[in-house]
Order: sequence, then C-alpha cells, then structure tokens
Amino acid sequence: MRTLVLIAVLAGYFAVPQLPPARGTWPGLWGPSRNGQAVAAAPASLASAKELWRRTSAGGYSEVVFADGRAITMELREGADFVVAFDADTGRERWAARVGATYKGHGGSDDGPIATPFIDGDMVFAAGPHGVLVALDAATGAERWRQDLVRDFGATVATWGFAYSPLVVDGRVLMATGGPKSRGLLAFDRSTGRLAWSAGHAKAEGYSSPVLATIAGTRQVIVAAGDRVYAVAPADGSLLWSLAGLGADKAIANPPIGLPGDRVLYGDWNESVLLRITKRGSAFSAAEAWRSTRLRAYNGATVYRDGHLYAFAGPMLVCADADTGEIRWRERVGEGTLVAAGANLFLLGQTSGDLRLVRAVPSGYAELSRARVFTPDVRSVTGPSLAGNRMYLRNLREIVAYRWMSNP
Repeated sequence: MRTLVLIAVLAGYFAVPQLPPARGTWPGLWGPSRNGQAVAAAPASLASAKELWRRTSAGGYSEVVFADGRAITMELREGADFVVAFDADTGRERWAARVGATYKGHGGSDDGPIATPFIDGDMVFAAGPHGVLVALDAATGAERWRQDLVRDFGATVATWGFAYSPLVVDGRVLMATGGPKSRGLLAFDRSTGRLAWSAGHAKAEGYSSPVLATIAGTRQVIVAAGDRVYAVAPADGSLLWSLAGLGADKAIANPPIGLPGDRVLYGDWNESVLLRITKRGSAFSAAEAWRSTRLRAYNGATVYRDGHLYAFAGPMLVCADADTGEIRWRERVGEGTLVAAGANLFLLGQTSGDLRLVRAVPSGYAELSRARVFTPDVRSVTGPSLAGNRMYLRNLREIVAYRWMSNP
C-alpha cells in the first residue's frame, strides 16, 4: 500500500492563525472514559490531516491530554520530570512545572515520566515515577498541593517506575498504589489534597490505573492488581466485588475496561481475562467467563466495537469475539498502540514511525490509509490522543499535533 506522507517535518513549531477551537477533550489516560474510545468523527483518509505543529522532547511516555485550548503532558528535562502545557493549536509553551527527579531507565526502558496527567476543569493532576502526586493550576502551572505516596502512604515503586495515572471522580483524585505496606487505592480531596478514604483490597504492586464504569447499573471504580481485581464505591471506597487476580507476582500494566453486558476485561502482557459481574439485591459477584493467551493486554488499550475486541498482541493486531474470546483474525503490523473513533482504529507503530487508519470490522484486516508521522526507529509506546478534529502523537523525541481539514 502506498504510504501517504502528511507534511515534511518542521524545525520547531509555527503559529496557525484563525483556527477554530479544538472540539471535545481527551482529559486523561485512554480518553474520556479510559477505554481508548474517542469522541471524534474520523476522516476517511489520513491524507486529510494537516500538521499544526511539531516539537522536540527529551523523553517521556505520558500521553498528551487536552482541554480548553491546552495540550498537557509530562516530559524529561535535564534529569527532572516536568508537567508541561502547550497551546493546543500552535504548540507554544504556556508553562512547565517540575515534579521531581526522573526515574532512570534500565533493562531496555528509557528515562522519563511514565504516567499520564488528568485535566479536571481548572486543575491538572500528575504523578511522577517516584510516586509523588501533584495538583497544578491548569492556567498557570502553579502548584496547589502535593502528596508523597511512598513516604506517607506506604506505596512501593515497581520495577519500571510508578506508572499509575490519576483519575478524578466526584471531586476526588484517585490513585492506585501497591506494595506490602500500601494503603491501596487512595482518594484525595481535589481542592485540598487531604486523604478522603483508602481501600486496601489488593497489595500487589503494578502499573494499572483505576477506571470508572457503570456495571450492573452501579457506578464503580475498578482496580486490577496481580493479587486481586476489585471494584469499590466512589463515595467511600467500600468494596462492591472482588476476585482473585492472575497471581501476586504478575505486574498488571493496563487499566481494566468495562464492557457492555456487565463485563470487565483485564490482563497482563501474557493473557487477557473477561469477567462477568452480576448483582442480586445489593450483593455483587464476579466470575471468570474466559481467558486467552492470544489476546493480551499489551501496550495501549484493547478497544471494543460491535461485539468485538481489537488489541495488539506483540507485533500482531488481533480481533476477537468479546463473548467467547475466539480470535477472528490476526494481522502482522508490528508492535504499536491504538485508539478507536467510531468504526475506525488509529494504529501508531512503536518503531515504524507510521500511523495507520484501519476499519474495525470482524471480517478481516481493512487498512484505509497510512502516513509517516515520525522518523523510524525511535520508540513510541504512547497511544494517540484524539477528540473532535485534533490528534496528538508522541514518541521519545517528538510531539506532533494534527487537524482534520475535512472537519472544520
């Protein structure tokens, strides 16, 4: 297939005059519902995309989140991790706030922050790789409060660094933590940073961030750890349901995903598990429906569309039946990450530098178009961020913004 090259790489960034404001938001990890689903009208071809700006970056794995004209991420700068805000349309830096010293990469990982910030109205919440949580003013970057989750709440920094991303629910900032002395899921008052409640239902350390979903008609926060998968009430952290996990020695990386039909999908790098949640009266129960080693929770989201799941399993893009876990098709596209917009998938290659637009259909792999967005052989394990007619991408060396010209 002919590769569509979007626009030549620009040195630095440039201002784009009289652009309409960006529509929609991508407030935190994996989008508005933390499931890799974007609120956007995807183009029929990547040829309709225009590069707005491109900036160099010294490193970092955080997604680019955006709202109210600001694009915000975390990046490495001279040995320290910063939360950085850019003008969403021009890439001009608005502010940078230091979180702390960076976590040094090892065993094939790279230096730089790992978790993704969360934008909630006039505030931004971000966690550094050493387990420090900061609350910042979204307009200025001024620090409002910080909490040391290791020193004050017993959290353990896992082998590859603290990677839990914050989630704001009902005026509280939720942070998962792990370790033998951990107090588990922590809920901090959004305005003051004071601890509202903690839920120590699991102890295994890992990297999986909490998720808000409505299951069996009840809003709940779902957490996946190696020893337990469980859900709590957002108001007070009281336990709704719990089930043994994949094993205390398993480091769960990706957030769980709530699916239609009162189901929860979670897993690690080796397998995925589907749970069915039932409610009788006020009592919940959870049971395993299926597990698969061919559908794995690799880097990035597993997305749901019309009864099917789409995910990366190593270099393979996989489509599976959500009811049974049966694989419908597999396509070797190289390792990467993905998000969904309606019936389309956006695939960002981990080292290819390519962005692909693919139709999400169970009949087979259907690529619509492809574009070279980064220089090959520079790693990207960060998924695309997409809302309205804007998309933000990054690898370890660059951050780039695009706009769909067909959606003015």
